[in-house]
Amino acid sequence: MLAAGGWALFLQLTGNIHTVEPNKLYRSAQLDGDDLARVLNEYKIKSVINLRGDNPGDAWYDEELKVTKEHGVQHFDVGIGATSEPEPKVMRRLIGLLRSAPRPVLVHCYSGADRSGLAAALYEFLVTGANSKTAAKQLSFWYGHFPWLGSRTIAMDEAYWKVIKGGEYSARSLAD
Repeated sequence: MLAAGGWALFLQLTGNIHTVEPNKLYRSAQLDGDDLARVLNEYKIKSVINLRGDNPGDAWYDEELKVTKEHGVQHFDVGIGATSEPEPKVMRRLIGLLRSAPRPVLVHCYSGADRSGLAAALYEFLVTGANSKTAAKQLSFWYGHFPWLGSRTIAMDEAYWKVIKGGEYSARSLAD
């Protein structure tokens, strides 16, 4: 258990930055201005998808807008909670951005584990054509996602599998 806690701490201290698909999609936790500027430069990011939603007046949000503007990077807000399944219209917006935002894209949430994992899994399955089980690995403890022992972040897994299996979150209904 100590090793798992150490891993989770390491991810947070390093920004939980990972490559989903080189030169196409990257994922991270919330980065401060200096780290965000470094990542934008290092990976030549053209778009940032913020999964925490718009939060004008919050220091982290205002700093993110400032840095992306200074770097000529497009910024998109998609408000998703980590502990409840997104509404279909929110999923449509996210999927639309994953398909169309200028690349490379950086997608982030607060910790880079749950909402970012959902976005990365959807990208892998819907955009790159990865099989559903391979794509689902984006929602794993490797990235800090912990949907067990009553954790409500299992909502991200449930939303992902609803897209895969159909119903209100089917790929077909979300494509509209």
